[in-house]
Parts: sequence; structure tokens; C-alpha cells
Amino acid sequence: MTLHPRHTTSIVSAIALIAALSTSVLAQDAMSGDAMAMSGEAMSGDAMMSTDAMAAPMAGDAMTMDDMAMANDAMGMGDAMMGGGRTIMITIENVLTGQPFSPSFFEARTADSAPLFKLGDKASDALTAVAEGGNIGMFSVGAAKNEGNTLGDASLAIHTLPGQTRTFTIHVDAAHPLIDGVWMLGNTNDGFSGVSAIDAFSLAAPTTVEVLGYDAGSETNNEKKGFLGALGGGNDRDPENGVITQHAGIRGDADAPKDWNWDINAPVARVTFTPIN
Repeated sequence: MTLHPRHTTSIVSAIALIAALSTSVLAQDAMSGDAMAMSGEAMSGDAMMSTDAMAAPMAGDAMTMDDMAMANDAMGMGDAMMGGGRTIMITIENVLTGQPFSPSFFEARTADSAPLFKLGDKASDALTAVAEGGNIGMFSVGAAKNEGNTLGDASLAIHTLPGQTRTFTIHVDAAHPLIDGVWMLGNTNDGFSGVSAIDAFSLAAPTTVEVLGYDAGSETNNEKKGFLGALGGGNDRDPENGVITQHAGIRGDADAPKDWNWDINAPVARVTFTPIN
């Protein structure tokens, strides 16, 4: 991945998503035509969960410090969140005009653990779910289990529409200094973007990276209605069995409109990492 070294809206917790997963099914069509019909007004600040809204139910005796510690440990993230680490504010800016971003998943991990993605590798099932349907559920469940203690913390953000930003926080520590993150390019078959191996624990000042669009290699880029969920005619798969590469963009030679395309050699997003403490 090419990173070129070069702000606030909502915080969505991993615990909140796990609760949501227990009451609803995340489908491959998460980024279908109906989902794409969400307007900027529906995604406005009033509609978003604010820090105050999240804090209110936990005030007073509703959740003690012991309760909070147990909840964090249940997510496998207690040590990083309760002390000995740093808080990093992450801001994603969608710089495109024709590509909404799905909800995004970010994790803090050990230096020797596997990244969420790597160019030239076959996409994992969890990454395929993100790239084909905007489904971050497998990654979030994996973070909750945290087998092997390779993760220190995880954080999620809602859709980022063209021109919008999303800001949230994540915790890192000496054992889990690196941050990875992924999200779907919504108007694609299996396009995604993200960051990998950002050493956030060592940050002394805000740092911005510009990220490209990637192709998971799991599905042929079939731009006919019925294969591209964002067109609203279904989301059938056209398997490719390839590897992760830089995305070739939207051709616009079938049913997908050309204005969904972007300059494939330019960034699709700017991601800023700001140390808070």
C-alpha cells in the first residue's frame, strides 16, 4: 500500500456494534441501492450518536468502574483502555464524489500480528465481507474474542458519504502500537480502502496519510445490474479468486455510471491520526 504523509462527528464503540449484531443480520446488500439512498440529512450531526448521548446511560450508579472494567475485559481490550496506553483520534475524510464509504473498522495490534490486508495476498473472509458488502461484523466479532491477545483495542465508525468526515478514538499501548483500518468503497463490487501498520504509539504530532482504492480480488468487477448491489437490482456474486491489488476504477461501460469513477492514482481518503495524550 502506498501511503503519502501529508477534523469531528461521532464515536461508535465496538460494544455497540456487537449489540447491534445480535438483533439484526448484516447482509451482502448492506451497500445496496436502498442503503445508498440515505441522504446527507439522514447522516447529519443530529442523527449521529454523540459522546454525550453515549455517556448519559452510564452516569451515576448505572455503570460502576468495576462494571466498565468487566465490559472492557469481555471485549478483550481492558488493559489498553484502562491504563498504560495512549488515546488516538482518527479522522477519515472521503475526498471522492461518487463513492460512499461503508462503516469502517479499526484495530490496534501487535507488531508481529497479521495486518487486516496486504497487497498481493488473498483476502480473508472478513475482508471479503467488507469489500463486497460493507459488512464489518466478522472483524468486530474477532476483535471481541481477541484470541491470542494480539489486539489492544478496536473502534468503529458509521458510513462516510462523499465530502464527509468521521472522527472517533482508539487506544494504543506499547504492546499494541500499530493501527489498521478498512472500509468498503460502496459503489463497487469488491473495492475497499484502508490503512495498515500505522505506528500510532510513537506519534508526537498529528499525522495524515492519503490512501488509495484497493480491489479485494474476490469478485470480478461486473458492472451490470444484478451484480453491483449499489445499482439496486441485487448483488449476485461473480467470483474471481484473485488477490488484493490496486483498484482499476469504474469503467462505466455497462450499467454502472461513469461518475462513480475516480482517479485511481489519487487518494480516495485522507486519514489523520492525532495523539490526545
